Amino acid sequence: MEARRKGWKRRPPEQITNQSPLISTVNKKPKPLTSSYISNLIHWLYVRAGLLNSSSSNRRYMLRTHSLRKFFRTQLAFLGVDRDYIEYMMGHKISNYFEIKMRGIEYLRGIYLSSGMSVRPQSEENKIEALKQIIRSWRLNPERILTREALGQSHKTAIEPNQLESQ
Repeated sequence: MEARRKGWKRRPPEQITNQSPLISTVNKKPKPLTSSYISNLIHWLYVRAGLLNSSSSNRRYMLRTHSLRKFFRTQLAFLGVDRDYIEYMMGHKISNYFEIKMRGIEYLRGIYLSSGMSVRPQSEENKIEALKQIIRSWRLNPERILTREALGQSHKTAIEPNQLESQ
């Protein structure tokens, strides 16, 4: 918002009011973003990232704006976030919508942050933590299943297949 107040090369300073759009176009006169503007912007970003061919004549692409919503839902579910919280974060009306809403935005931010969701490549340490979360989701103890080396400890331990089945 401060950058919009000051202005920059392609945009003059803007008087911010309560009616100003939170996110706007980068025109001389800011306008609220439309769904088609967002779709075009995301498509352009896909092309710039090399995920789509810009010269394709197809009207339907394999990656669309909705692909980001699907990615969000799938990743949070994989990371163990409760389905109702995911649906709420996606803006869907669910049976306990108001119950979740009453918990507050900070509570939901905490759930999102604790999920560790990221589109960036994970470090080895983060991969081990993700693996631990998967093992916990199976109601198993990761410290008993993973080797000491994988856990960052000095000595190796091995687990026999029958030990995994007995847990």
